[in-house]
Amino acid sequence: MAENDTQAQALIAALAPKIAEAIIPQLTQQVETQIKGVVSKNDELLDKLANMKKDAEIAEHGNATNELVKKTKALLEAADSQLQSRLDGSGVYQGRQKGDSIKLKKSDARNVAAYRDAKALAEKEGVPLEIVADQ
Repeated sequence: MAENDTQAQALIAALAPKIAEAIIPQLTQQVETQIKGVVSKNDELLDKLANMKKDAEIAEHGNATNELVKKTKALLEAADSQLQSRLDGSGVYQGRQKGDSIKLKKSDARNVAAYRDAKALAEKEGVPLEIVADQ
């Protein structure tokens, strides 16, 4: 029994870097996609502001400009808030939020220790455990 635990720990230690290596690019891509949308909207709003050349237009659209600035700030704050909510204490992006189900690949579920750990975490957090297809 102890030999199985030792082998399981060795397997986990060997797989952990590979799993992290596979997941980090996907998470990075998701974060970059979200940020690009905010940056694009911000650029659009800034371009609209830059195109207002005349003082009369600025005075006429002053309220609209202030509203655009407020909306831009609100969008940036919302994006920052969303990003910050997914960072853990060490600043690492966490793809799974509290309340999301625990997902375990079918191949990983065959590992008794991994399945047991995932099931215990799911029960602890009160969320379902999902076995998903390997891709």
